[in-house]
Amino acid sequence: MTDTTKVRRIALNAEQGTRYLAAVGVVTIVLIAFLTLFDVGLRSLFSTTIRGLNEILILALGVAIAACLPSGAARAVHISLDLVTARLPGHAARALSLMGTVLLTLFLMLVGIEVFQLATTYDSRDQASIILGWQIAPFYYAMATLVLICIPIQIVHAVDAGVEIMRTDRGLWRPVEFVPSILILAVACLVYFDALDLLPGYDWFRSLQAGVAALVFFAMMWALMVMGVPLAASMGIVGFLGTAILLAVGPAGTVVGSEAGKFFTSETLAVLPLFLLMGSFASVAGLSADIYRFANELMRPMRGALAHATIAGCAGFGALTGSSLATAATFGKVALPEMQSRNYDQALATGSVAAGGTLGSLVPPSTALILFALLSEQSIGQLFVAAMIPAALAIALYLVAIKVLLTLRPGLAPEGSPIDGKALLAAAKGCIGAFVLFGAVIGGIYTGIVTDAEAASVGAVGAFLFALFRGRLGGGQLWNVMAETTTTIALIYTLIFGAVTFSFLIAFTQVPAMLSGWIVGMEIGPYGVIALLVVVYLILGMVMDSYAMMVITVPIFLPLVTQMGFDPIWWGVVTVICVEMGMITPPFGMNIFMLSSIAKNVHITTIYRGVAPFVLVDLIKVGALILFPALALWLPSHM
Repeated sequence: MTDTTKVRRIALNAEQGTRYLAAVGVVTIVLIAFLTLFDVGLRSLFSTTIRGLNEILILALGVAIAACLPSGAARAVHISLDLVTARLPGHAARALSLMGTVLLTLFLMLVGIEVFQLATTYDSRDQASIILGWQIAPFYYAMATLVLICIPIQIVHAVDAGVEIMRTDRGLWRPVEFVPSILILAVACLVYFDALDLLPGYDWFRSLQAGVAALVFFAMMWALMVMGVPLAASMGIVGFLGTAILLAVGPAGTVVGSEAGKFFTSETLAVLPLFLLMGSFASVAGLSADIYRFANELMRPMRGALAHATIAGCAGFGALTGSSLATAATFGKVALPEMQSRNYDQALATGSVAAGGTLGSLVPPSTALILFALLSEQSIGQLFVAAMIPAALAIALYLVAIKVLLTLRPGLAPEGSPIDGKALLAAAKGCIGAFVLFGAVIGGIYTGIVTDAEAASVGAVGAFLFALFRGRLGGGQLWNVMAETTTTIALIYTLIFGAVTFSFLIAFTQVPAMLSGWIVGMEIGPYGVIALLVVVYLILGMVMDSYAMMVITVPIFLPLVTQMGFDPIWWGVVTVICVEMGMITPPFGMNIFMLSSIAKNVHITTIYRGVAPFVLVDLIKVGALILFPALALWLPSHM
């Protein structure tokens, strides 16, 4: 057996082992949703609650989330840019791959160690929960241990990358490829021994003005990202190193530990895994097919009925999944074959699916809106409600775009047919469950009957019961739900840990205030500032993932926007619309790539051509929101 085979067998065993650990975490999240719903029922029916339940559930949820991280590490779940690495020679790409793995390993080690230190602090203080008086240190020890389990898994990945170099390369290139990783480990040793003053350029960094230092660290982060280093590690390592140089190693580590511990047990972020579960169970339950069938029957008389139905179906399914990529993937498998079999133009078919997928992050509940709420400390419920009218506008504009396109070029899609009353009624009955689920979640938030987290529990439990009673959880489907949820949780939480670490550095250097002063000095007026930021998002959207854009820009842009007198809730909706445009703008459009992988017989340039009309109406939508902020603010004002 070769060394490569041995290492990869170890990696496979690690993946299988962590899968069971993640399964326990996901099952725990489901149980938390049931307990939360039970508590809501007690409050509604008997005006009582389970004493201290919420404070224990949030700690248990933190442990359950941490249990998903080792599985994410085993499956190498992370976001990275391959704009440069894909074009590099093999030996350079392998060297950068090893370096990225080493940096991600060091960052996860840093998070695990610092959360463990946080647990030790709580233990020494005998810190307890407020109502029940339970010691909270054991929960944090568990979180730290689960994060630290990622380290040996990451080491296996690093060894695999090293073995690949040894196996593939010969001569001078072989030792040279290890140099970047060795240098990084040397810096890690300086950090461990609190000897950063030995780092070349340390005095120069310390002598820089705060704003200049921030620009240098920002450039370092971008350099790592361009070299293919996972985004979480790029932000986290640079944020920690910058803070350590400008302050000290101890305070920098404390920032990492306290921020990670806070977000593991954040009541605001608690809704994220619950809504992710809701989306996964809804998909397995077949609610996407139900919605699409109803939309198709309703729009049957129109030319290009399936394209119109795809937009409407994506909107309905997006209300259950909250994910742009999941919506595009689901309807790529459901709607695309139907349109291809009926001789729809390939550009129209793929463009409508790719664009319809972006509705998944605008129609609430939305993971993108949740992420904005987390980064900006705004109300998730208000953001959900604020997105309702803009989402309806987006659906209407997409339908109008298809209508205009087919009016100008009728041959792109077949004519419609008369409505079949019986089929429409049957399809409508099949959609009742999806409408009830969406109404319970959003209606509960709008009326104030349930909190954001309780609404997420309603959604998760409701979607689970649909999948269970429809018999859709057998044959490995439950494992698929767990795997999908685990992957997204590991991806987003690791990204958040990196983002908050880098955000602390940015805040410490007063970059938002300096940026505000610089832009105000341009004298382009408030709306000129907004237009400038939208252009920045459009440019970033061509090369970056939507999550990446948000975690980098929101902490910098939001203070500037609020200083100009704009409402942060309104800006949240505009931000999500702008970053979701990036999902369908070339060259780095994730929905486009998703459709390209599903429709292998369609050239990617055809998909680019198909999404062009939808990008145009997205610009119209953004312009309307800027000119008429009430589109986003009227409904929240009545909550």
